[in-house]
Amino acid sequence: MATSTQGAIISTLGWIVIGVAAWLVVALVVGVLIGRMIRRRDAQIPREAESSETPGVPAPAPDSVGRRRRQ
Repeated sequence: MATSTQGAIISTLGWIVIGVAAWLVVALVVGVLIGRMIRRRDAQIPREAESSETPGVPAPAPDSVGRRRRQ
């Protein structure tokens, strides 16, 4: 047991080091999990479906291609 003459068992600096280490471990775990989720999501898209067209964005009308808007 610690007495008043011995001081704290773990100093303030020790608690700071423990906190930073815990923060890094949690950040590493979260980063790995998010990376795995992104890989799984990307693996679901077949390679043939990848093209220059963006899904959900309509293609421009043929008569508007090459024209500039009036300002």
